[in-house]
Amino acid sequence: MATTIDWFGGDAANEIVPAESGEFDTLGFFGAAFGFSIRVGEYNNTCRVTNDNGTAENGQIPNLRFANISGAFVASDLIARELLEIDDDETTLRIRLQTDGLVGTQNSAFRAFDRVSIANAPSGVTVKAAEIRKPDPVRGSGNTNWTDIAGATDLGLFDQVAASSVHEWFVGLTVSPDSIGEKTDLGFYFETEFL
Repeated sequence: MATTIDWFGGDAANEIVPAESGEFDTLGFFGAAFGFSIRVGEYNNTCRVTNDNGTAENGQIPNLRFANISGAFVASDLIARELLEIDDDETTLRIRLQTDGLVGTQNSAFRAFDRVSIANAPSGVTVKAAEIRKPDPVRGSGNTNWTDIAGATDLGLFDQVAASSVHEWFVGLTVSPDSIGEKTDLGFYFETEFL
């Protein structure tokens, strides 16, 4: 069965190409604008599709910034929203699985790692993630709290057992540097099982 997994910003406007396959294959987290640092202990204000070392960008991704255990600042908002009130298209990532047959999914997970081994935590950053599930104006049914993800500690994603040729997951991400300096030892990994 032919299968593809594509990564986009939550609004699907900008694609992040597979790792090592092109120039813009990285999700970059920044301060007030592209190229601006994030202060130690604070969280990203912007998110971009970038090259590996973050020196060139190819479009903005929707940004979520940690506000508290159950809330985030969306884009440039000054008032935080509960995670359950954030729309799918406002999330950092949209992960799309497409198959040429009908499948369900289970045991899906998302993790952050050091770009060497998926069992290793990323180096020098704290990463928080939440699955967002709010496709319409009704209150969402995703995660109520952020989860710290690193190496073997992943974000479990909801099972999508209904058979379909397309499945999508919406993941909110926010990062904070643990120390000064550029942080490039951070990658993201997604896995799922077919039913």
